[in-house]
Amino acid sequence: MTQEKTRSNGGHGPSIELVEFSVVLVATTNNPSILNPDFLQYNEIVDPDWQVQGAPVLNPAFAQVSFEGGLTVTADLNRVIFEQKTGGKLVASEVAKRYLQQVPHVPYSAIGINPKFFLGSTGEHLSLIESVVPDQGTWMSFKDAVPTVQLKLTYSYEERTIFLDVAQIEPTIDDQTFSGILFQANVHRDVEGLNAQARNKRIQSILDRWEDDLEDVRQLSKTLSGGMK
Repeated sequence: MTQEKTRSNGGHGPSIELVEFSVVLVATTNNPSILNPDFLQYNEIVDPDWQVQGAPVLNPAFAQVSFEGGLTVTADLNRVIFEQKTGGKLVASEVAKRYLQQVPHVPYSAIGINPKFFLGSTGEHLSLIESVVPDQGTWMSFKDAVPTVQLKLTYSYEERTIFLDVAQIEPTIDDQTFSGILFQANVHRDVEGLNAQARNKRIQSILDRWEDDLEDVRQLSKTLSGGMK
């Protein structure tokens, strides 16, 4: 997997960075037992040169295969997940398209395009979550415990719904602890009520436009964070 350049805001402080991206195919019934490295590589769902990372998990009700470069494919009885950490080329949507072409008979019911963005901060932007909740004095501590504040937002449209969780977090990376805000989105579309051919064509068209959803969530996150670039 080739490396993707990291976004920045020209050295003017923290910027919103994509840290994880996934595509989820939801199904009324699914057969996880077909998922294994040979199936993925023989059918050219993934590049044959990609190296499997770690030991695959292969069970009748759950399967998971990870590859060097950050892509993990997971299947259970109701969904297939194509997830990757950033730092390389985003391939999850293309792998999902090729999987759909090889497994078109599954009764898929919905698709999710799911990006996670992180805004690192020195503190000046962390108040945005608390600022939308009134009467901060009484609930900010209860029996000497300080709560983790999280917003759950829903934006409903005719053909999709954007679910967005916003939370203040302090991740530890390479033994360093950072403060910031995590924007975790699920852009959800139902595809029930269509015959198999129309349903799969609809999913393919959504996967062809995954970058539009990604950019919408990025812009929404920037708006919620006060216009950070």
